[in-house]
Formats: sequence, structure tokens, C-alpha cells
Amino acid sequence: MTPYTPQICHLSHPGFRMFGEPVFRLSDGNAAPSMVIKLDGQTAVLPLRSLAREFGLTEDSPDGKMLRQIEQALDYVVAIKMGDTLPPELSGVASWEPTDHDRQAASSLMWHSVVRCVFARNGREYTIQGGAKPGWETDPANQALAREAIHDAMRMLGYHDEAETRGKVAEIIAQLGYIEALRRMLNRGIAWVTEKLIHRPEGDIAATRAETLKQVKILARRGIEDINRRFDEVDTALDNVLAMLEDTEATTADLQRRRDWLYRTNHAWTPMFTDWANAPNHFDEFLWKTVERSYQFLAPRYMPYKEWSLSLTSFKSKAPQMQVW
Repeated sequence: MTPYTPQICHLSHPGFRMFGEPVFRLSDGNAAPSMVIKLDGQTAVLPLRSLAREFGLTEDSPDGKMLRQIEQALDYVVAIKMGDTLPPELSGVASWEPTDHDRQAASSLMWHSVVRCVFARNGREYTIQGGAKPGWETDPANQALAREAIHDAMRMLGYHDEAETRGKVAEIIAQLGYIEALRRMLNRGIAWVTEKLIHRPEGDIAATRAETLKQVKILARRGIEDINRRFDEVDTALDNVLAMLEDTEATTADLQRRRDWLYRTNHAWTPMFTDWANAPNHFDEFLWKTVERSYQFLAPRYMPYKEWSLSLTSFKSKAPQMQVW
């Protein structure tokens, strides 16, 4: 594996500092990667791609490449300033670590998959003492079962070294730890959205607001289904864990791609999760603002493009005042 080298946000064109030190973040509404500056007492939000054209920066120029990296970095962080270190995820390295609980959950899931797959191939039944709960594989009553499974897996894969086979299992567990951490984080946020938005009755509200609330619920369900599908794909892959062990390099790369997608998704959804965690149970103007923000977040991601384009205008009028170039 190539060692990770931190990358620093640096742009050499003088235009980027013409009005002081800029901040790079996503714009409100359409979430376009932008440079934000103060101009005559107002906040000016300048889309990066427009700036690249204005400054004559080509995609393969040093500043053009850095702008592209800034765009990608804003999938992982809220804002970037000149001199900041770009997220390690841009180089395929996670900037965070799972908890010990997440690692244990991943270990137990992986070992259960090994036992389940190997015994199914052998046409045999098995019993996990105490059930397949986190930590089951470390219970002395179950260690013989795990040893038998790894020995048979080694034979099925044509390996000759049990330590090597266990090492491959450990490699996959290390990546699954991130997946299980993100499963926990996303499920917690999804629970708030499900309880306080999707299951919320329309009640006695104006017909137009009831229709908007209904639309937001539909969009939220689509988004949640998309997230859950990603976890289902990992769980399905574990049904054939021997194939994962056969090519751990490809398996690791695949799990890292899934990790980064889930991490970006959690980063993007976090403001909405927080909104609904703090949302009141009664319908008032504060709750309606939460519904509006949820719509602005969900619609461009999960609504068909034509439908989103037609419905955008009514929400733009409520956006915070800013100068957009």
C-alpha cells in the first residue's frame, strides 16, 4: 500500500485572495462547491466552476486540479480554508476509526459468515452457544466451532497456512468495522427521521402544507431505501464469504469504496438527522422550517429532475439572502 501523504489546500491564482481569505463550502440550496467571501458587508458565494472559467484555469493546471480536489473534499468536511489539510479519504485513507464495539460487531459478523458458509458447503448443521451475538466467537464454548470452520475454509480455498487464512479474515474484519460503525450512525439518524417525519400524521394543517409534507415523506423513504440497500449489498456479499477471502485485495478495495460512500452520505444527512432529532412533536412554524430544509436537501437527490426543476422556485424565495456570482 502506498504511504499516505497529506495534501494541503493551496491555490496560486491571485484572484482567490483578492477579497481576503476565502472559505470553500457547499452553497445553500443547490449545494454547489463554492468560494465564500465578504464583499461590501454581504456574503458572496462564488461557484468554483464559474471561478475556474473566469480565471482561465484548465482542468489539468495545478489550480484546476486543486479545485477538483476541493470539490471532492466537501463531500467529507463542511468547509475548507487555504492551508487546511484535505481529507485523507481523497487518497483512499479513512480520517476516522471505528469504536471497539463496532470492531467487535464486525468480527462476530465475519466469523458467523465463515461458519455459516463453510458448514453449508459441507451440508452440516451447527449451533452457536448463546446465539450469534457480538463476541460469540471469543466464548470458549464456541472457539472449537470457529477453529473447525477456519480449517475447512483453508482447505476449500486451497491455502496451506491457517495463520495466513486467519490473517485474511482479519483484513476483512478491519474494513467491516467501518461499515458497522456507519450502520450504527446512519441507523440512529434514520430512526429519528422515521419516527418524527415519516410516521408523523398530517393533522389539521393547510392542504398545500399537507401535500408538501407528504412529498417530503416520499423523498425521505427513497433516500433511506437507498442507504439500506448499500448495507444489504454488504450482507449479501457475506453470504459467499469464501469468495471474499479468495481475493482479499479486491474485497478490501470494494469495502473501502462502500465505506467512503456511506461516510459521505452520513456527512450529507447529518444536518437533517439533527433537525429531526430536535423537532417538536407538535406542528408549528419551527417544524415547518425543518420540513422545508428537508425538502431542499432531499428533492435534488431523490426527486426526478424535471419535477425538481418545476418545484424549486417556491423554495428559492425562502432562502437566506446572499449574493451569488
